[in-house]
Amino acid sequence: MHEFDRTIRLMVVDDEPRFREKMRGDFEQHYRIKVVALAGTGRDAVSMARDQAPDAAIVDLGLVDMSGLDVAEQIAKVSPGTVVFIATDAPSMDLWRRATALGVRQVFTKTMGGADIGGMLEQEVDKVREEMRRMSEKLPLATPGSGPFGRGVHHAPRQLQSVRRVVIALMSPKGGVGKTTTTVNMAVAAATQADLAVRVAAVDLNEYGCVTLQMNLGSPEKALMGDALLARSILNWQYISDSPSSEEVEEFMVRHPSGVWVVPAVPSPEKVAEISKPLIQKVLTILRNHFDLVLVDLPPSITLDVSWATAELADYIIVVVTPDDQVVPGMNQLNATLTALGCASKCYRTVNQYDQPEGLSMSELDRYIPYPNLGVFPDDVGVKKGRKLGQPYVLLDPNSVYASNVRRCLNQLFPVFSDGAQPAGRSGGIVRSIRNLFRRSAG
Repeated sequence: MHEFDRTIRLMVVDDEPRFREKMRGDFEQHYRIKVVALAGTGRDAVSMARDQAPDAAIVDLGLVDMSGLDVAEQIAKVSPGTVVFIATDAPSMDLWRRATALGVRQVFTKTMGGADIGGMLEQEVDKVREEMRRMSEKLPLATPGSGPFGRGVHHAPRQLQSVRRVVIALMSPKGGVGKTTTTVNMAVAAATQADLAVRVAAVDLNEYGCVTLQMNLGSPEKALMGDALLARSILNWQYISDSPSSEEVEEFMVRHPSGVWVVPAVPSPEKVAEISKPLIQKVLTILRNHFDLVLVDLPPSITLDVSWATAELADYIIVVVTPDDQVVPGMNQLNATLTALGCASKCYRTVNQYDQPEGLSMSELDRYIPYPNLGVFPDDVGVKKGRKLGQPYVLLDPNSVYASNVRRCLNQLFPVFSDGAQPAGRSGGIVRSIRNLFRRSAG
Protein backbone atom coordinates (compact mmCIF):
# COMPACT_ATOMS: atom_id res chain seq x y z
CA MET A 1 0.00 0.00 0.00
CA HIS A 2 1.39 3.42 -0.94
CA GLU A 3 2.04 5.94 1.82
CA PHE A 4 -0.64 8.27 0.45
CA ASP A 5 -3.16 5.40 0.48
CA ARG A 6 -2.42 4.82 4.18
CA THR A 7 -3.65 8.28 5.12
CA ILE A 8 -6.71 8.28 7.40
CA ARG A 9 -8.92 11.29 6.68
CA LEU A 10 -10.77 11.99 9.94
CA MET A 11 -13.95 13.96 10.69
CA VAL A 12 -14.61 15.03 14.31
CA VAL A 13 -18.23 15.67 15.34
CA ASP A 14 -18.87 17.31 18.71
CA ASP A 15 -20.88 20.34 19.87
CA GLU A 16 -18.05 21.31 22.23
CA PRO A 17 -15.43 23.37 20.34
CA ARG A 18 -12.79 22.45 22.92
CA PHE A 19 -13.03 18.74 22.13
CA ARG A 20 -12.95 19.40 18.37
CA GLU A 21 -9.86 21.57 18.74
CA LYS A 22 -8.23 19.02 21.06
CA MET A 23 -8.63 16.31 18.44
CA ARG A 24 -7.29 18.61 15.76
CA GLY A 25 -4.27 19.46 17.92
CA ASP A 26 -3.62 15.83 18.88
CA PHE A 27 -3.39 14.76 15.24
CA GLU A 28 -1.85 17.88 13.72
CA GLN A 29 1.57 16.23 13.37
CA HIS A 30 0.37 12.63 13.06
CA TYR A 31 2.09 10.69 10.30
CA ARG A 32 -1.18 9.11 9.06
CA ILE A 33 -4.26 10.71 10.61
CA LYS A 34 -5.35 14.04 9.10
CA VAL A 35 -8.35 15.93 10.48
CA VAL A 36 -10.16 17.09 7.34
CA ALA A 37 -13.54 18.15 8.77
CA LEU A 38 -14.97 19.47 12.05
CA ALA A 39 -18.72 19.52 12.70
CA GLY A 40 -20.69 20.91 15.62
CA THR A 41 -24.05 19.28 14.84
CA GLY A 42 -25.29 15.99 13.49
CA ARG A 43 -26.85 17.64 10.45
CA ASP A 44 -23.56 19.28 9.52
CA ALA A 45 -21.74 15.99 10.03
CA VAL A 46 -24.02 14.13 7.62
CA SER A 47 -23.65 16.88 5.03
CA MET A 48 -19.86 16.86 5.35
CA ALA A 49 -19.71 13.07 5.19
CA ARG A 50 -21.72 13.13 1.97
CA ASP A 51 -19.48 15.79 0.40
CA GLN A 52 -16.08 14.60 1.64
CA ALA A 53 -16.39 10.85 2.36
CA PRO A 54 -13.88 10.76 5.24
CA ASP A 55 -12.19 7.48 6.11
CA ALA A 56 -13.18 7.74 9.78
CA ALA A 57 -15.49 9.80 11.98
CA ILE A 58 -15.43 10.40 15.73
CA VAL A 59 -19.01 11.25 16.77
CA ASP A 60 -20.12 12.52 20.17
CA LEU A 61 -23.03 10.48 21.54
CA GLY A 62 -25.04 13.43 22.85
CA LEU A 63 -25.11 16.11 20.16
CA VAL A 64 -27.45 19.09 20.49
CA ASP A 65 -29.65 18.15 17.55
CA MET A 66 -29.59 14.35 17.36
CA SER A 67 -28.16 11.20 18.90
CA GLY A 68 -24.70 10.13 17.86
CA LEU A 69 -26.18 6.76 16.89
CA ASP A 70 -28.58 8.53 14.53
CA VAL A 71 -25.62 10.34 13.01
CA ALA A 72 -23.79 7.04 12.56
CA GLU A 73 -26.84 5.62 10.78
CA GLN A 74 -27.08 8.52 8.37
CA ILE A 75 -23.33 8.61 7.69
CA ALA A 76 -23.53 4.93 6.74
CA LYS A 77 -26.14 5.84 4.12
CA VAL A 78 -24.38 8.83 2.56
CA SER A 79 -20.77 7.62 2.99
CA PRO A 80 -20.84 3.87 3.63
CA GLY A 81 -17.04 3.56 3.59
CA THR A 82 -16.63 5.82 6.63
CA VAL A 83 -15.63 3.98 9.82
CA VAL A 84 -17.55 5.47 12.76
CA PHE A 85 -16.44 5.74 16.40
CA ILE A 86 -18.65 6.99 19.24
CA ALA A 87 -17.17 9.25 21.95
CA THR A 88 -18.97 9.66 25.27
CA ASP A 89 -18.39 10.84 28.82
CA ALA A 90 -20.08 7.74 30.25
CA PRO A 91 -19.42 4.54 28.28
CA SER A 92 -21.29 1.40 29.27
CA MET A 93 -21.54 -2.19 28.12
CA ASP A 94 -25.14 -1.62 27.02
CA LEU A 95 -24.11 1.35 24.87
CA TRP A 96 -21.23 -0.64 23.40
CA ARG A 97 -23.57 -3.51 22.46
CA ARG A 98 -26.12 -1.18 20.84
CA ALA A 99 -23.47 0.78 18.98
CA THR A 100 -21.46 -2.14 17.65
CA ALA A 101 -24.66 -3.93 16.64
CA LEU A 102 -25.33 -0.93 14.41
CA GLY A 103 -21.94 -1.03 12.72
CA VAL A 104 -20.02 1.38 14.96
CA ARG A 105 -16.48 0.05 15.38
CA GLN A 106 -15.68 1.29 18.88
CA VAL A 107 -17.09 3.31 21.79
CA PHE A 108 -14.53 5.20 23.86
CA THR A 109 -14.38 7.70 26.69
CA LYS A 110 -13.61 11.32 25.84
CA THR A 111 -10.89 11.44 28.50
CA MET A 112 -8.85 8.94 26.51
CA GLY A 113 -5.44 10.28 25.44
CA GLY A 114 -4.73 11.37 21.89
CA ALA A 115 -2.08 8.70 21.33
CA ASP A 116 -4.47 5.95 22.44
CA ILE A 117 -7.27 7.31 20.26
CA GLY A 118 -4.87 7.46 17.32
CA GLY A 119 -3.79 3.87 17.85
CA MET A 120 -7.42 2.74 18.04
CA LEU A 121 -8.28 4.60 14.82
CA GLU A 122 -5.37 3.10 12.93
CA GLN A 123 -6.13 -0.42 14.14
CA GLU A 124 -9.84 -0.34 13.32
CA VAL A 125 -9.52 1.46 9.97
CA ASP A 126 -6.78 -0.94 8.88
CA LYS A 127 -8.98 -3.89 9.89
CA VAL A 128 -11.87 -2.55 7.83
CA ARG A 129 -9.64 -1.90 4.82
CA GLU A 130 -8.27 -5.42 5.01
CA GLU A 131 -11.78 -6.89 5.37
CA MET A 132 -12.92 -4.92 2.33
CA ARG A 133 -9.88 -6.03 0.33
CA ARG A 134 -10.53 -9.69 1.09
CA MET A 135 -14.24 -9.44 0.37
CA SER A 136 -13.62 -7.65 -2.91
CA GLU A 137 -11.60 -10.63 -4.11
CA LYS A 138 -14.65 -12.89 -3.80
CA LEU A 139 -17.75 -10.69 -3.86
CA PRO A 140 -18.86 -7.23 -4.97
CA LEU A 141 -17.37 -4.70 -2.58
CA ALA A 142 -19.13 -4.67 0.78
CA THR A 143 -19.15 -1.48 2.76
CA PRO A 144 -18.64 -1.27 6.52
CA GLY A 145 -21.29 0.27 8.68
CA SER A 146 -24.16 -0.54 6.34
CA GLY A 147 -25.88 -3.14 8.51
CA PRO A 148 -29.36 -2.97 10.05
CA PHE A 149 -29.36 0.31 11.96
CA GLY A 150 -31.88 1.13 14.63
CA ARG A 151 -33.20 4.54 15.56
CA GLY A 152 -31.46 6.48 18.31
CA VAL A 153 -33.05 8.89 20.73
CA HIS A 154 -33.49 12.44 19.44
CA HIS A 155 -32.44 15.29 21.67
CA ALA A 156 -34.38 18.54 21.75
CA PRO A 157 -32.51 21.42 20.08
CA ARG A 158 -30.69 23.65 22.52
CA GLN A 159 -31.95 27.24 22.70
CA LEU A 160 -29.15 29.63 21.82
CA GLN A 161 -28.65 32.33 24.46
CA SER A 162 -25.23 33.82 23.79
CA VAL A 163 -22.19 33.37 21.59
CA ARG A 164 -18.49 34.03 21.95
CA ARG A 165 -17.29 37.05 20.00
CA VAL A 166 -14.89 36.12 17.21
CA VAL A 167 -12.79 37.67 14.47
CA ILE A 168 -12.53 35.60 11.28
CA ALA A 169 -10.12 36.47 8.47
CA LEU A 170 -10.85 35.20 4.96
CA MET A 171 -7.95 34.77 2.56
CA SER A 172 -7.16 32.94 -0.66
CA PRO A 173 -4.07 31.83 -2.61
CA LYS A 174 -5.22 33.75 -5.70
CA GLY A 175 -7.90 36.14 -6.84
CA GLY A 176 -11.20 35.16 -8.40
CA VAL A 177 -12.01 32.20 -6.14
CA GLY A 178 -15.01 33.78 -4.39
CA LYS A 179 -13.39 34.98 -1.17
CA THR A 180 -15.17 38.33 -1.05
CA THR A 181 -18.46 36.74 -2.07
CA THR A 182 -18.07 34.27 0.81
CA THR A 183 -17.28 37.11 3.23
CA VAL A 184 -20.32 39.14 2.21
CA ASN A 185 -22.76 36.23 2.28
CA MET A 186 -21.52 34.97 5.65
CA ALA A 187 -21.87 38.45 7.13
CA VAL A 188 -25.39 38.97 5.81
CA ALA A 189 -26.51 35.45 6.80
CA ALA A 190 -25.37 36.04 10.39
CA ALA A 191 -27.04 39.45 10.53
CA THR A 192 -30.41 38.34 9.13
CA GLN A 193 -30.85 34.59 9.60
CA ALA A 194 -29.29 33.68 12.97
CA ASP A 195 -31.29 32.29 15.89
CA LEU A 196 -30.42 35.28 18.04
CA ALA A 197 -29.69 38.91 17.30
CA VAL A 198 -25.98 39.42 16.70
CA ARG A 199 -24.05 42.50 15.65
CA VAL A 200 -21.93 41.85 12.58
CA ALA A 201 -19.07 43.87 11.10
CA ALA A 202 -17.20 43.36 7.83
CA VAL A 203 -13.77 44.90 7.31
CA ASP A 204 -12.78 45.52 3.69
CA LEU A 205 -8.99 45.18 3.49
CA ASN A 206 -9.01 44.30 -0.20
CA GLU A 207 -7.11 47.01 -2.05
CA TYR A 208 -9.90 47.26 -4.63
CA GLY A 209 -12.77 47.67 -2.17
CA CYS A 210 -14.59 44.52 -3.23
CA VAL A 211 -16.82 44.23 -0.14
CA THR A 212 -18.32 47.70 -0.52
CA LEU A 213 -18.82 47.07 -4.24
CA GLN A 214 -20.59 43.73 -3.73
CA MET A 215 -22.80 45.23 -1.04
CA ASN A 216 -23.68 48.13 -3.34
CA LEU A 217 -22.29 50.68 -0.88
CA GLY A 218 -20.07 52.58 -3.31
CA SER A 219 -16.60 52.31 -4.82
CA PRO A 220 -13.13 53.57 -3.87
CA GLU A 221 -13.08 55.68 -7.03
CA LYS A 222 -16.13 57.62 -5.83
CA ALA A 223 -14.46 58.03 -2.45
CA LEU A 224 -11.60 59.88 -4.13
CA MET A 225 -14.13 62.38 -5.45
CA GLY A 226 -15.57 63.14 -2.03
CA ASP A 227 -17.93 60.22 -1.47
CA ALA A 228 -18.95 59.47 2.13
CA LEU A 229 -16.77 56.34 2.02
CA LEU A 230 -13.64 58.48 2.07
CA ALA A 231 -14.29 59.76 5.59
CA ARG A 232 -14.95 56.19 6.75
CA SER A 233 -11.93 54.54 5.11
CA ILE A 234 -9.96 52.29 7.42
CA LEU A 235 -7.06 54.74 7.19
CA ASN A 236 -9.11 57.27 9.16
CA TRP A 237 -9.49 54.87 12.08
CA GLN A 238 -6.15 56.18 13.32
CA TYR A 239 -8.05 59.28 14.46
CA ILE A 240 -10.69 57.46 16.51
CA SER A 241 -10.17 57.21 20.27
CA ASP A 242 -9.00 53.93 21.79
CA SER A 243 -12.23 53.47 23.77
CA PRO A 244 -14.97 54.95 21.60
CA SER A 245 -18.70 54.73 22.19
CA SER A 246 -20.91 52.73 19.84
CA GLU A 247 -22.06 55.97 18.24
CA GLU A 248 -18.46 57.02 17.56
CA VAL A 249 -17.63 53.64 16.06
CA GLU A 250 -20.63 53.75 13.74
CA GLU A 251 -19.55 57.19 12.48
CA PHE A 252 -16.51 55.47 10.97
CA MET A 253 -18.56 52.72 9.31
CA VAL A 254 -21.26 52.29 6.66
CA ARG A 255 -24.43 50.34 7.44
CA HIS A 256 -25.83 47.86 4.92
CA PRO A 257 -29.65 47.38 4.80
CA SER A 258 -29.14 43.87 6.23
CA GLY A 259 -27.70 45.36 9.41
CA VAL A 260 -24.06 44.55 8.63
CA TRP A 261 -21.70 47.41 9.50
CA VAL A 262 -18.81 47.82 7.05
CA VAL A 263 -15.36 49.36 7.45
CA PRO A 264 -14.64 50.58 3.88
CA ALA A 265 -11.39 49.85 2.06
CA VAL A 266 -8.59 52.26 1.20
CA PRO A 267 -9.58 54.79 -1.51
CA SER A 268 -6.91 53.56 -3.95
CA PRO A 269 -4.91 50.30 -4.24
CA GLU A 270 -1.49 51.78 -3.53
CA LYS A 271 -2.69 53.05 -0.14
CA VAL A 272 -3.06 49.52 1.22
CA ALA A 273 0.63 49.78 2.13
CA GLU A 274 -0.32 52.52 4.62
CA ILE A 275 -2.33 50.08 6.74
CA SER A 276 0.07 49.27 9.57
CA LYS A 277 -0.08 46.44 12.09
CA PRO A 278 -0.82 48.89 14.97
CA LEU A 279 -3.76 50.26 12.96
CA ILE A 280 -5.09 46.75 12.26
CA GLN A 281 -4.74 45.91 15.95
CA LYS A 282 -6.61 49.07 16.93
CA VAL A 283 -9.45 48.45 14.48
CA LEU A 284 -9.94 44.81 15.47
CA THR A 285 -9.71 45.56 19.19
CA ILE A 286 -12.41 48.23 18.91
CA LEU A 287 -14.64 46.04 16.74
CA ARG A 288 -14.32 43.11 19.18
CA ASN A 289 -15.75 45.33 21.89
CA HIS A 290 -18.76 46.41 19.82
CA PHE A 291 -19.61 43.45 17.55
CA ASP A 292 -20.23 39.73 18.03
CA LEU A 293 -18.82 38.69 14.66
CA VAL A 294 -16.09 40.47 12.71
CA LEU A 295 -15.30 39.18 9.20
CA VAL A 296 -12.16 40.52 7.52
CA ASP A 297 -11.79 40.27 3.74
CA LEU A 298 -8.06 40.19 2.97
CA PRO A 299 -6.24 40.88 -0.32
CA PRO A 300 -5.47 37.77 -2.42
CA SER A 301 -1.82 37.91 -1.34
CA ILE A 302 -0.17 36.62 1.82
CA THR A 303 2.95 38.71 1.14
CA LEU A 304 1.34 42.00 2.19
CA ASP A 305 1.87 43.30 5.73
CA VAL A 306 -1.87 43.74 6.18
CA SER A 307 -2.41 40.02 5.53
CA TRP A 308 0.30 38.98 7.99
CA ALA A 309 -0.96 41.27 10.73
CA THR A 310 -4.59 40.20 10.38
CA ALA A 311 -3.71 36.50 10.24
CA GLU A 312 -1.89 36.79 13.56
CA LEU A 313 -4.70 38.73 15.26
CA ALA A 314 -7.72 36.76 14.00
CA ASP A 315 -9.30 33.95 16.01
CA TYR A 316 -9.84 31.87 12.88
CA ILE A 317 -8.70 31.95 9.26
CA ILE A 318 -10.85 30.64 6.42
CA VAL A 319 -8.89 29.82 3.27
CA VAL A 320 -11.26 30.00 0.30
CA VAL A 321 -10.30 27.94 -2.75
CA THR A 322 -11.78 26.40 -5.86
CA PRO A 323 -11.01 22.85 -7.07
CA ASP A 324 -8.77 24.35 -9.76
CA ASP A 325 -5.19 23.15 -10.09
CA GLN A 326 -4.15 26.78 -10.57
CA VAL A 327 -4.59 27.36 -6.83
CA VAL A 328 -1.84 24.87 -5.98
CA PRO A 329 1.23 27.10 -6.61
CA GLY A 330 -0.24 29.90 -4.50
CA MET A 331 -1.20 27.45 -1.75
CA ASN A 332 2.40 26.33 -1.34
CA GLN A 333 3.43 29.88 -0.46
CA LEU A 334 0.32 30.45 1.65
CA ASN A 335 0.87 27.26 3.66
CA ALA A 336 4.53 28.09 4.26
CA THR A 337 3.76 31.63 5.40
CA LEU A 338 0.91 30.64 7.71
CA THR A 339 3.08 27.95 9.27
CA ALA A 340 5.94 30.42 9.77
CA LEU A 341 3.53 32.86 11.43
CA GLY A 342 2.28 30.12 13.75
CA CYS A 343 -1.24 30.45 12.34
CA ALA A 344 -1.75 27.08 10.64
CA SER A 345 -3.55 25.59 13.64
CA LYS A 346 -6.42 28.09 13.34
CA CYS A 347 -6.89 27.68 9.59
CA TYR A 348 -9.91 26.10 7.91
CA ARG A 349 -10.92 25.61 4.31
CA THR A 350 -14.00 26.17 2.18
CA VAL A 351 -14.27 25.02 -1.43
CA ASN A 352 -16.17 27.27 -3.81
CA GLN A 353 -17.61 25.94 -7.09
CA TYR A 354 -16.79 22.44 -5.89
CA ASP A 355 -18.91 20.85 -8.62
CA GLN A 356 -17.02 22.36 -11.57
CA PRO A 357 -16.04 19.79 -14.25
CA GLU A 358 -12.56 18.26 -14.09
CA GLY A 359 -11.90 19.82 -10.69
CA LEU A 360 -9.51 18.50 -8.06
CA SER A 361 -10.95 15.77 -5.84
CA MET A 362 -11.41 16.23 -2.09
CA SER A 363 -8.45 13.92 -1.48
CA GLU A 364 -6.26 16.06 -3.71
CA LEU A 365 -7.46 19.23 -1.99
CA ASP A 366 -6.64 17.65 1.38
CA ARG A 367 -3.13 17.05 0.12
CA TYR A 368 -2.46 20.58 -1.14
CA ILE A 369 -4.63 22.52 1.33
CA PRO A 370 -4.17 20.61 4.61
CA TYR A 371 -6.80 22.37 6.71
CA PRO A 372 -10.11 20.99 8.05
CA ASN A 373 -12.87 21.57 5.54
CA LEU A 374 -15.83 23.62 6.77
CA GLY A 375 -17.93 22.87 3.69
CA VAL A 376 -18.41 23.38 -0.02
CA PHE A 377 -20.38 25.82 -2.17
CA PRO A 378 -21.96 24.89 -5.52
CA ASP A 379 -21.36 26.83 -8.73
CA ASP A 380 -24.77 28.56 -8.64
CA VAL A 381 -25.47 31.15 -11.36
CA GLY A 382 -27.64 32.99 -8.85
CA VAL A 383 -24.51 33.93 -6.89
CA LYS A 384 -23.11 35.78 -9.90
CA LYS A 385 -26.46 37.43 -10.53
CA GLY A 386 -26.61 38.66 -6.95
CA ARG A 387 -23.06 39.97 -7.20
CA LYS A 388 -23.92 42.01 -10.30
CA LEU A 389 -27.03 43.41 -8.62
CA GLY A 390 -25.22 44.21 -5.39
CA GLN A 391 -27.57 41.85 -3.55
CA PRO A 392 -26.03 39.00 -1.48
CA TYR A 393 -27.41 35.67 -2.66
CA VAL A 394 -28.32 34.50 0.85
CA LEU A 395 -31.00 37.22 0.72
CA LEU A 396 -32.11 36.58 -2.86
CA ASP A 397 -32.61 32.86 -2.20
CA PRO A 398 -32.16 32.00 1.51
CA ASN A 399 -33.38 28.41 0.93
CA SER A 400 -30.87 27.62 -1.82
CA VAL A 401 -28.18 24.99 -1.38
CA TYR A 402 -25.59 27.77 -1.53
CA ALA A 403 -27.22 29.76 1.28
CA SER A 404 -27.67 26.64 3.42
CA ASN A 405 -24.02 25.73 2.99
CA VAL A 406 -22.91 29.26 3.88
CA ARG A 407 -24.77 28.97 7.18
CA ARG A 408 -23.40 25.49 7.85
CA CYS A 409 -19.81 26.61 7.25
CA LEU A 410 -20.06 29.69 9.43
CA ASN A 411 -21.85 27.71 12.14
CA GLN A 412 -18.71 25.64 12.76
CA LEU A 413 -16.85 28.72 14.00
CA PHE A 414 -19.71 31.01 15.06
CA PRO A 415 -22.62 28.79 16.17
CA VAL A 416 -25.70 30.97 15.82
CA PHE A 417 -27.84 28.74 13.59
CA SER A 418 -29.51 25.85 15.43
CA ASP A 419 -30.32 24.34 12.03
CA GLY A 420 -27.77 25.34 9.43
CA ALA A 421 -29.90 23.91 6.63
CA GLN A 422 -32.69 26.46 6.97
CA PRO A 423 -32.86 30.16 7.82
CA ALA A 424 -34.13 30.82 11.34
CA GLY A 425 -37.84 31.32 11.78
CA ARG A 426 -37.39 34.84 13.07
CA SER A 427 -35.57 35.85 9.90
CA GLY A 428 -38.39 35.30 7.45
CA GLY A 429 -39.86 38.73 7.92
CA ILE A 430 -36.45 40.38 8.04
CA VAL A 431 -35.25 38.65 4.89
CA ARG A 432 -38.49 39.45 3.10
CA SER A 433 -38.40 43.10 4.07
CA ILE A 434 -34.77 43.46 2.97
CA ARG A 435 -35.50 41.79 -0.35
CA ASN A 436 -38.43 44.17 -0.86
CA LEU A 437 -36.17 47.09 -0.01
CA PHE A 438 -33.71 46.00 -2.68
CA ARG A 439 -36.52 45.63 -5.20
CA ARG A 440 -37.77 49.14 -4.46
CA SER A 441 -34.24 50.49 -4.85
CA ALA A 442 -33.83 48.74 -8.17
CA GLY A 443 -37.24 49.85 -9.42
